[in-house]
Amino acid sequence: MVSFENLLAARPDEWGRAADTWAALARESEDAANGIFERGSAKVAENWTDQVGAEAGAKLDALANSYLTAAGTMHGVVSILYGLDDSIGPIRRSLESAVDYARRNGFTVDADGRVTAPAGSTAPPEALREADALIREALDSATRIDVEARNQLDELAAAVFNTDRDWAVDHVQADASRSQVELLAEALPIGRDPATVAAWWNALPPQDRAAFERAVPVELYDLPGLPEDVRSRLEGDGGYNRVEAVRWAQQNAFNPDIDIFDNNCANFVSYALSNAGLAPKLDDFGGAYQDGWSQGVQTGWDALDARDYTHTPAWTVSDRQRDFFLENGGSEIPLSGAQPGDVIYWEQAAPGGPIAEGGVHHAAVVTSVTPDGDVHYTQHTASRLDASLDGRLPTNEVVEGDQRVVIVRPRQGW
Repeated sequence: MVSFENLLAARPDEWGRAADTWAALARESEDAANGIFERGSAKVAENWTDQVGAEAGAKLDALANSYLTAAGTMHGVVSILYGLDDSIGPIRRSLESAVDYARRNGFTVDADGRVTAPAGSTAPPEALREADALIREALDSATRIDVEARNQLDELAAAVFNTDRDWAVDHVQADASRSQVELLAEALPIGRDPATVAAWWNALPPQDRAAFERAVPVELYDLPGLPEDVRSRLEGDGGYNRVEAVRWAQQNAFNPDIDIFDNNCANFVSYALSNAGLAPKLDDFGGAYQDGWSQGVQTGWDALDARDYTHTPAWTVSDRQRDFFLENGGSEIPLSGAQPGDVIYWEQAAPGGPIAEGGVHHAAVVTSVTPDGDVHYTQHTASRLDASLDGRLPTNEVVEGDQRVVIVRPRQGW
């Protein structure tokens, strides 16, 4: 249990500074890997073509991959340290606000954080209950976060000797990325009564409110006692409920029921938006057509449904989907302005990748933007939940070439 005194004395900004250091180390490892690939194994392949050259190139590739493996684990550490900073910081500020509120009402707060009223106090009893509830909530949240972060850091420490690059990125780092979002959710007064939630929200400074709205929109939206204007802002005004798009994506990240294509990334995005209320674009007779956005007639038989003519291209193909949303009311948003419920696309930024330069080859739903600025996304093929863009993009670019990340905010314009 995190004590009252320990939480008041916490310095979460120290975790943030440590995260900055680990992030710099990860970038150095990625730069080293890129240097080896570009100036080492690539040059060997071009100029040393016999068996010995092939073996030398393989050793250089293995060395470069070891740097990427280390970087993947380091990004996991970064996620947890930023998660600690960004969750304990608001909790400590809430605790300080609750203590100040208690003392302004003439109450006493002891070394364990217990609130009592002196003899003859005329302060309303509900004020004492509110102050005590806010302090209990802060301590309970801090304890949950402490346990979760400690467990994740233990797992990252155990992964130090891992030599599998894909395992480091797809499992070690992925778990930490998801945990970063969970740490922020643990900072919310989940399970508390509406009065406590309202008091907690009213005591938050604006920067903490904005951080929670971007990082954990579903959990925040579901709190009883949250002001209606906040709920409306989370829902958005683009013709679909952005919270429900995020909720559906997170709940179905590992659900294969919709996966009827070889690559279901755009299909997954379409399902998330459709389930959040975005209406299909149909022709005048109620059917789908090539320039629309619709799933078409479905039989329930994958062998029949997985045909181009049962879905419009904008439903199932990443580049057609991106173009459709931009041409029908949506807009491209700077990466720094990404919000949950947006759609993220990967565009080939240079020749030499899996598709032609300028083409879009992947799509996902933005499900969280953490206070460190990292965009977390959820996708299919392969299934990932709240994956870290900062953590995954460097490895993606080694495998697929330079990428331009495009954020699109759909808006129903039909």
